[in-house]
Amino acid sequence: MQMPNINENDWKVPYIIFASRSWSAIGLTVIRVDNPAVFSKHRPTCMADFSSSVSGGRMEGVQLRSESEDITSADVTTDARRNLQSDDDEEDDFQTYMSVVWQGGKVGIAYYDIDTTCFYMMMDTVETMDFHIISKVFEQVKPMCIVTTAKQDEGLLAKLKSLGGKGPEIDDFVQLLPTLDFSLEVSKRRILSMNLPSIPNHFTESERTLHMSSLVPFDNICMVRAVGGLLKFLDKKRVGIELESTETRVPILAMRTFSLECLMIVDDASYSALQIFQQRNHPSGYKSGASSGKEGLSLFRIMNRCKSIIGSKMLRQWFMQPLKDMAKLEQRQDAVAFFANPRNIEVTSTLEDCLKHVKHIPRILARMTSSQATIAQWQALYKTAYNATYIGDVCRQQKVRLEVFRKIGEKFTEDLHRIADLIHRIVDVEESTIQNKFVVKQNVDPDLDEKKRTYNGLPDFMTKVAQSELNQLGEEITECNVIYLPQLGYLLAIPLCDSIREEDNYNIPNLEFVFMSSNMVHYKSESTKELDLLLGDVQCEIADQETVIMHRLQNTILEHSQVLLDVMDCAAELDCLITLANCAREYNYTRPQLTQDNIIHVTAGRHPLQELCCSPFVPNETYSDEHVGRMKVLTGPNASGKSIYLKQVALIVFMAQIGSFIPAESAVVGLMDRLFTRIRTLETVSAGLSTFMMDLSQVSSAVNNATERSLVILDEFGKGTESSDGIALLCATLKQWLSSGTRCPHVFVSTHFHALVTKSMLPKSTHLKFQTMEVIEDGNTLVFLYQLIDGSTSHSYASHIAEASGLPSAIIKRGKQVCECLGENKLVNRVGTSKSESAFIKYKAIVDSFLKVDLDKDDLVEYLESLKQHIDKN
Repeated sequence: MQMPNINENDWKVPYIIFASRSWSAIGLTVIRVDNPAVFSKHRPTCMADFSSSVSGGRMEGVQLRSESEDITSADVTTDARRNLQSDDDEEDDFQTYMSVVWQGGKVGIAYYDIDTTCFYMMMDTVETMDFHIISKVFEQVKPMCIVTTAKQDEGLLAKLKSLGGKGPEIDDFVQLLPTLDFSLEVSKRRILSMNLPSIPNHFTESERTLHMSSLVPFDNICMVRAVGGLLKFLDKKRVGIELESTETRVPILAMRTFSLECLMIVDDASYSALQIFQQRNHPSGYKSGASSGKEGLSLFRIMNRCKSIIGSKMLRQWFMQPLKDMAKLEQRQDAVAFFANPRNIEVTSTLEDCLKHVKHIPRILARMTSSQATIAQWQALYKTAYNATYIGDVCRQQKVRLEVFRKIGEKFTEDLHRIADLIHRIVDVEESTIQNKFVVKQNVDPDLDEKKRTYNGLPDFMTKVAQSELNQLGEEITECNVIYLPQLGYLLAIPLCDSIREEDNYNIPNLEFVFMSSNMVHYKSESTKELDLLLGDVQCEIADQETVIMHRLQNTILEHSQVLLDVMDCAAELDCLITLANCAREYNYTRPQLTQDNIIHVTAGRHPLQELCCSPFVPNETYSDEHVGRMKVLTGPNASGKSIYLKQVALIVFMAQIGSFIPAESAVVGLMDRLFTRIRTLETVSAGLSTFMMDLSQVSSAVNNATERSLVILDEFGKGTESSDGIALLCATLKQWLSSGTRCPHVFVSTHFHALVTKSMLPKSTHLKFQTMEVIEDGNTLVFLYQLIDGSTSHSYASHIAEASGLPSAIIKRGKQVCECLGENKLVNRVGTSKSESAFIKYKAIVDSFLKVDLDKDDLVEYLESLKQHIDKN
C-alpha cells in the first residue's frame, strides 16, 4: 500500500479509510479529498495504487466510479508533480523606482530595487543645469518611474521627462507628489519608522534613532528628502505588495549608499562607438525591444567570464562606473595579478568552483519575509552559505594581503557557518523536494518525531480498527469505510442498504448516527471516539509543527541577513576579479601603472577587439602629456588604421580605470575624469535632429565640459557637411582647446582635411603634433603598414581603396582626372561625344577672342558685326 503525499495546507481535507470483504485480502487505503462533494458523488469501489485528479477535488490512492455515470478523461487527469524552477532559470525582470530632489545646487537621489528589496541612496552632490549627474544615475539605475516634488524646478522636470522618452506613458514615468511629502522632518520620521530585519523589535526609540543614523547620513538634506518622498510613494502605490493585506508594508532589507564622486563619466554614445557594450536585437520586430537584446561582439562580452549571475551583474556595473579612485583601482590590480599568477591557479580554480553555487540572495530573503520561499530557494540558500563558508576558509589561508581577502575574512563571520549548519541539520531537502513542502529532518524535535512515527503507523492500525468494526456489523453489511473530517473527527461510513433504509433515523445498534450523504451513512462508534481521543489530527499537527520550525529558522536567517548580503557582494567582487585575471592571462594583458600625473604613455598598445579578428595585429605607441603634446592630429589614407588607433587609446584608458590589465607591453596612465567621443553618429528619427546636428551635439558636449584631465576622441568630424564649413568648424574647435594652454584636454583627431597641414590653419603650439599612418607606394601598388609615425600626408589614396573595393576602372580613371584638375585649379572638361567637345572648343575660342577686345580703343559695334558674320559662316 502507498501512502499519499500530504501537503501542509491540507489540514482541512477529509481523509477516508475503508475496508471490504469483497477483496481477496483485507486492506486499507487512505484517501484525500479536497472537496467532500466529490466523495459524495463518487463511491469508492475498488483499490488502486495511483493518483488521480477529479474536477472539483483531488483523491489519491483510490479509483472512483459514479453510480449514475462513468468518469471520463475530461473528469480525471494525471496528477503531475509541479516542476520547480531554480532562480538561475528565472528571467531577470528588475524594477526600480527612483526619487530626485534638487535644491541649492545639490541633488539627492534614492532608488528602491524590487529585486533586492533594498534602498540605495546617493549623498548630496553638486549638480549643474546640464544635469549630467542625474543622467548618469539614470543610465545606471534605469528606473521605471521617477518621483519628485510638485514644486521642483521646471528645467529638472523637463530633463526627467526627456529621460523617459516619448509616448503616452510619459505622464506615468514622472510622478509628482505634494511638497509636504518631501519635507525634511516628515522624511526623517518615515526613515526612523522603517522596520529593517537588522533592527531587533526590543529596541527603544532612541536606540532605533542611533542605529538608523549609522545607516543614513541625515546631514545630507536633499538625500533624506528623496528617501522620505520615495517611501511615501511606495506605501501609497503599495509597490510589490498590491495583493497583500493593508497591514503589510513594502519590504526593505537594507539601506545602502552609492556615489558618483570617484567615477569617470562615459556617455552612451562612447559606450556604443567604442563597442564596450553592443546590444544585438532579436530579428523579429515584436521582440526587438531593449529588454530582449543580447550582447554582441563587445569588450564586455569577451571579458565576461563570471561564474555567477551576481558576478556578471557587478562586472557590468564596473564597466558602467569606471573609477578615478587610485587606491581602489590598485587594490583591484593587486587581486588580478594574484589570480593571474600561474602559481595560484589551484586557488583560483577552487574559488571558481565555489562561486558557481553562490546565488542571488536578496530575492530569496525577500520571499522569506512573507514565508513564500520555495524548496528550490531553500536549496539555493544552503548551497550559497555552504560554498561561501568554504570560500572564506580558502581566502583566510592565503598569506598575501589583498583587500578582497580582508573583506571576506571580516564579513564571512560565524553567523554564516551557523546559517549553513542550521539549514543542513533542520531541512530534509530530499524529502521536501518529493513532497513539495518544507519537511524537517529527524532528531530535530522529539515531539515531532513521535507524531511522525504515529502517523506512519496509522494505516496498519486503522486497518485493524476498520476490520474490527466490519466484523461487528451484520452480514447484510459487506463494506465499511472509516473517514476523518476536521470538524467531526473519525467517522464510520457504511453504504446505504435496504436493512438500514428500513430503520428509523438509520439506527444501527451500538452506533450513533451523524449524517447521510450520497447513499453513505456516517456513524460514530466507540472505536472512532477512541481514535478521536488517541490520535486527533496528527497530520495537521505535524504540518503545523513543521511550519513553526520553518518560521523560527526563517527569523534566525533574516536576523542575520546582513552577513548574507555581504557574502553576495564579496562573492560578486571576487568573481569579477578572477574574471579579469583570466582575461589578462588568456589575452596577454599587462598591468598598467596608474598615476595622478596628467599623462598617457602606452608602449605597443593593441585594440582588444581588433586583435581577435585579424592576425597579426600591429601595435602602436601613444604618448600624450605636457611635454610631447596633448593634441594629436592624424592624417593618412583611408583604411590605414586611424579609427582603430583612436578607439585603441580610449579603450586602454577605459580598461585601466575599471582595474583591468590592458593590451600593451607597458603603460603609464593618468586618471581621466571624462571620456568624450565623436566616432559614430547615433542616428534616430525620434531625436528630431539631422546627422550632422547629432555630430555637433557630441562635439559641443566635449567643448563645453572637457577639462585638462579629459580624453577626447574625434574621428573625421566635419565630413557631414560642405567641406569648407566642415574644416572651418574642426579648425575652430581645435583652436579653442589649444588656446586653453595647460588646460587643454588629451585630444586625438583623425581627418582628411589636409588643408589643416598644408595651409597651416592651426596655430603653432607645443601641445599640437601631427601624425600619420605609414604607407609604402610602389607604382600603382599601395601597402599599408598600420604603423603610426610623426608627420602628415596630403593624399587620401581614395582611388586605391576604390579599386580594391571593386569599382569599375573607368570610374576610377575619371575620378583621378577630376581630382588632378581640382588640385591644379584647372577647368574640368565634361565627359561627352566628340561633337560636344568640338562645340566646346569653338565657343571657348569665341569667348577668348572677346576677352582680348580693348573696349577703349577698338570699335565694339564693328567687332560684334564681324563676330556675327564669323558665327553664321561657321
